Amino acid sequence: MAKNILVSALGAQPDIIEETVGYINFKEVDFYEGLASYQSIQTSREEADFSSFPIDELWLVATDREHKEVGNRVIKSTLEDFEKIEESCGKYVKTIRLFILQGISDITNDDEAFQYRDLAYRVIAYARQQCAGGKLYLSLACGRKTMSADFQEAAYCFGCDALIHVLGDTKDSAFPLNLGAIKKNEVLQVKELSFGDDKILYCTPDTNFWSDIQKQKRDSQHFYTTYYLNEKETRSNFHILYTLPPSKIEELKTDYVGIDPSKQEEELEYLRRLPKSDLHCHLGGVLSAEEMVEVARCYLPLVEEERGKNEKFRTWKCDYDSSKNIKQWYCDCATELGVHKGLVAASLILKYQERPEDLHRLIFGEKSDEEQYCGIDIKNYEPLGDLQGSALLCNEAAIRKTVQILLANCKKENVSYLEIRCSPINYQTKELLASKVLRTIFEELEREPEVESSVVMIASRHGGYDKIEQSIELVKLMKREALFKKYFRGFDLAGDESAKTPKEVREQFLEIMKDCYNITIHAGETAPAENIWEAVYHLTAERIGHGLKLIEKEDLMIKFLERGIGIEMCPSSNFQIVGYKDNYFPETQKLLDYPLKKYLDCELKVSVNTDNPGISITTATQELHRAARLTRGGLSKWDLLQLTCNGFRTAFYPYEQKKQLIRRVEEKISELIKQDLL
Repeated sequence: MAKNILVSALGAQPDIIEETVGYINFKEVDFYEGLASYQSIQTSREEADFSSFPIDELWLVATDREHKEVGNRVIKSTLEDFEKIEESCGKYVKTIRLFILQGISDITNDDEAFQYRDLAYRVIAYARQQCAGGKLYLSLACGRKTMSADFQEAAYCFGCDALIHVLGDTKDSAFPLNLGAIKKNEVLQVKELSFGDDKILYCTPDTNFWSDIQKQKRDSQHFYTTYYLNEKETRSNFHILYTLPPSKIEELKTDYVGIDPSKQEEELEYLRRLPKSDLHCHLGGVLSAEEMVEVARCYLPLVEEERGKNEKFRTWKCDYDSSKNIKQWYCDCATELGVHKGLVAASLILKYQERPEDLHRLIFGEKSDEEQYCGIDIKNYEPLGDLQGSALLCNEAAIRKTVQILLANCKKENVSYLEIRCSPINYQTKELLASKVLRTIFEELEREPEVESSVVMIASRHGGYDKIEQSIELVKLMKREALFKKYFRGFDLAGDESAKTPKEVREQFLEIMKDCYNITIHAGETAPAENIWEAVYHLTAERIGHGLKLIEKEDLMIKFLERGIGIEMCPSSNFQIVGYKDNYFPETQKLLDYPLKKYLDCELKVSVNTDNPGISITTATQELHRAARLTRGGLSKWDLLQLTCNGFRTAFYPYEQKKQLIRRVEEKISELIKQDLL
């Protein structure tokens, strides 16, 4: 219920309270009637329209003054003065309340002044909340000068509908002034306050509320100074960062990462603290050698079952011929033994369950050396994942375990939002339909709410039109299921760019576009910028995977900026497949400059992602660091925060959920600031 409240300090001259109240509430009894200044006062009242909004409650804020006699002078207690005010003002307003700063008899030092100020701020902010749409009036006319100053400052924080002062020392000379309404500071966030309902309330001295308001005011000044007045600041980073002092922001902009190898661990620890997103992460490439062993163990019951009924499989030695391609080897073995390829792949992996480091060497060979794992081309990169992906993810338990491992790794690396890319059509078997593959993934995401997640389905270029059609039919089949609606976010076209251009699959993708699903397209990783153009203009891509060749087409870059199209860069896989300069490796200096910083400087919404963390031997934290390493002169901490911010802003998340997600991320950044970790 709306009500009008007047809040005033209560000092040693309680008579002035009636002069203030009588100025606003004058219907039954008019304090100023008969005075020479009456007509001027009446004009002032009419301009303020006080008769339409009279005071419902009078609130007084006072120290805990005791009755005492000093020589011939009697100083009355706060309670005695309150009784007098009740008597004199009771004819104007029925409800009168007193808020006493307990144990502080007078303001005699800084500490007591701050404690009174805190109580005044709290009471005035509480009155604003209790008005519930009514009027808030504040009086400067009573109390020490510091009290008047406190009330005036509070008015500029919480706002008021009239700021009242009274001139003159006696009733005959009294002349009230309405200094006008003051707007509240919209930047300030005030929590819901609570006081008791008693007429007289003794309040414990404190300074926390006032201190918090002062901090928010300082922060809001920083925001204005650093964001609105700084002409150099063109792109918008996390909003909370603009509450930092300009000197701190300048420090973030001049502190560079990814230059000195001796600082790597320190820099990684810093980056690990940042909340991150991962928008480009293939489920078929997330496992390290140790994790592949974990997933392969899911096959043990099936392996034992098959051995019991299949003599060929029981006597099979599982000796991998390293001269052969692993995928071709396990497919040939599966055909010869009459079993599914997953049993063969799992059997090979399990041979290394006590020595996963040897499995790692088997897969990567000389590429285990980071310097050697550079510019190997997509045709040599993809086979490094042949022992996971569709080789292992054709079993429900294996899918569950893989998703669990991925989510656990996300939590370790402080990934707050994840988009999993997967090809359910590639994982299905006679016993495990593609719809069951998707449901299994959704169920595991449902069990781990700490990492907010989505699924992006891949239509593979190399699978031909049939595979793309099957993926589209799968969406049609499941689109009404609750978990599908909750987690499915969009479509991707991936695989060898030379196999199918975006233009060639437009007709099929129209089926997806009709339902307004999000579209992201692998383009411009190894193929020309023309593929990126086709993805944007033929498939209406909202994000582009990799987009390395976009730098060759400046007019298209401008269109990315105008449309807000995101670019999902994956520094490690980009380095490994294409080859770029790395600040840590002098021998790479003859290679191309990584385009990420150019995109960032052009204000494009570029984010950093893992792609295939198991195949690229990386994490979300390491990808941010690798982005800095691939940039000549490194990236500043401000740049790295911008990259993480871009990830959240270009996430395929429903509008309202994304707003809440970004708010939660801003809160995490705020905590890092409070702990001085940023």
